[in-house]
Amino acid sequence: MSAYHQIFARPGHLAYVLVDDISAACGARLAPVAGGADYSVSVGHAAVEYERFHEYEDDLGIPFQSYESVITIRDFDRDMERQGLTAARIFQNLAVLGTYSMVLVFDLQRVLDSATARQG
Repeated sequence: MSAYHQIFARPGHLAYVLVDDISAACGARLAPVAGGADYSVSVGHAAVEYERFHEYEDDLGIPFQSYESVITIRDFDRDMERQGLTAARIFQNLAVLGTYSMVLVFDLQRVLDSATARQG
């Protein structure tokens, strides 16, 4: 079983705006896909997949249920260092917007970063 970096997010507004923001954060346009994820894009060496809703339950002290959406970053060559750098870049690009409450996790077991939406 592969380990992935995932960003759990609370959109705070219409989901299509998050799709646009993820696209900008990736530097490539997400497109709707059939089955699995709702949207996906290839960013060179990795796939970025967005699911509007997920069914993960709170675990290991991580409040997955507090975030309705999930963005999964999968490196095609299973290069965990490169996958982590890609995930961190996307996370930071979204975090600077101040729009989303998010948590970046690795392998559903370790929180790597978090951000809180600005009020107002």
